[in-house]
Amino acid sequence: MRHLLLSSVLICAASLAQAQDAALIVGITDYAALPDVNGGIEVAQAGAALDKAGFRVFGTGRGQTDSTAVQGQGNAFAALSPDADRMVVVLAGQFVNDGTRSWLLTADSPQPAPFTVGQRSLSVETAMMLLAQTPGSAVLVLAEQDSDADIAGPGLLSGIGDLTIPSGVTVVRGDVAAARNLLRDVIAVPGGDVIAAVRESDSLSASGFVPGQLILVPAGQQTPATPVPQANSDVVTGVTADLATMFEGSAWEQARKTDTQASYAAYLDRFPDGAHAGDAVKRLQALRNPDSAFKQAEDALKLPIEARRAVQRNLQVLGFDTRGIDGIFGPGTRGAIRTWQGQNNTAQTGYLTADTIGRINDQAARRAAELELQAEQRRTANRTADRADWEKTGATGTAAGLRAYLDTHPDGQFADQARAALAERRQQNRSAAANADRALWDRMVEADNVAAYNRYLAEQPDGAFRDDAVARIAQLQKSVAAERDNSAAAAAEQQLALDPISLRLVEARLQQLGLNPGAVDGRIDGDTRGAIRRYQRDRQLTASGFLDQATVSQMLTDAFR
Repeated sequence: MRHLLLSSVLICAASLAQAQDAALIVGITDYAALPDVNGGIEVAQAGAALDKAGFRVFGTGRGQTDSTAVQGQGNAFAALSPDADRMVVVLAGQFVNDGTRSWLLTADSPQPAPFTVGQRSLSVETAMMLLAQTPGSAVLVLAEQDSDADIAGPGLLSGIGDLTIPSGVTVVRGDVAAARNLLRDVIAVPGGDVIAAVRESDSLSASGFVPGQLILVPAGQQTPATPVPQANSDVVTGVTADLATMFEGSAWEQARKTDTQASYAAYLDRFPDGAHAGDAVKRLQALRNPDSAFKQAEDALKLPIEARRAVQRNLQVLGFDTRGIDGIFGPGTRGAIRTWQGQNNTAQTGYLTADTIGRINDQAARRAAELELQAEQRRTANRTADRADWEKTGATGTAAGLRAYLDTHPDGQFADQARAALAERRQQNRSAAANADRALWDRMVEADNVAAYNRYLAEQPDGAFRDDAVARIAQLQKSVAAERDNSAAAAAEQQLALDPISLRLVEARLQQLGLNPGAVDGRIDGDTRGAIRRYQRDRQLTASGFLDQATVSQMLTDAFR
């Protein structure tokens, strides 16, 4: 029964032991239309060292660096990659990027253009995609020459851009000479530790999957292995059952000591029904996908969608941007979790455990309480300043004083009173104004633009509505800049895609805080905008009156407690 349960995994494991490791080594020195790169050909020649380590090497070792030859070698490497245990890609030469993707240019490339750059180049993103098939045993080395030369055409940038690195892929960047030495003296050498070499070098840096140690060629791998008798053979000549068990135990200890995909696959190939077969399968799967164990642990929590949203809200309150509160743990949320883990001395897996969720929740609760206390203190101070300004300006009863108050406190506690007083003054002015003055003013109000009010001032410099015209001109000019800001804020609010239930929660929270949002009906009107502005102002958020990620995260996190 045990043999049958393991059979599907062991078929794969047995093939792993016989798989051909693959390497793509491309180093380009001589460019036809672009600046040459010193040492590119030496990188390609250094790739020969991987032959001795059991790799099938593709690339430019024979000096063929035009697009046809380079892309052909890349395709041959891609064809072999699904069956490889270990993969290495080294790219050295001139690079360009468009802010999202990066390419290594081949020797016959002209100055690259946005829509044709892929015709004579190798895609860095494609290389990473292929390497992701062997997570934990995949290294990409990118080598470029320091230069101020701008080789990119319009719409492109010179050099390697920002990379989105797949899980389990190690990316090393540096100059050409350092890349050559890393390939020849470390990657291809039994026992060579890539991570240690990067840390010791001033010219190399590593990103993506960066474990404590990364050895692609185990120490002693080149020594031919002594044949080990099959533990499950029906006939073992001259070998007792105890001796067979000893052989298996020795093989298992060797596999554990080496701790590579190849070593566990070799154990399973020899002892598919061995005492440690189950452990070998688990470890092999973990090495093939370093994140699988963490993902399985998180999946076992069976978090409902609201619990996942709560984690995202809590991370936002703590200052970690999840790029949305939708219950979907995409790259933004995974990155936020990793950053939180790094700042809290926890392994940066990007996955949750029950303990992690509890700590994030506790920290967010404390932070939300701190923010509320600070907001209440600022609100008290703002109300005091509001009243003091009212006494100095609006309480005087003059039109200038009322407008000065509204300019400073458009959502102030006396704003409605100030607007009502100004409206009464306008009515009084209207009653006292001459017929011609009143008729001209009515036409300008109907037009309601800066040119119309300037015309009124020109024709009636001492008219009854002079102050109203000056104030309206200033208001219109100010609203142009505000409209620009509001359009961006409105777009950000729309992207949140908040449902009516969430909007009611927002309004209920604003009402609970005494910010007068109007009816709690899931619809945002002018009263709601004013309440949102007051909420944002008290918490030192951007006081746009529109909902954004920071505002919603803080508001809803507190509302759910």
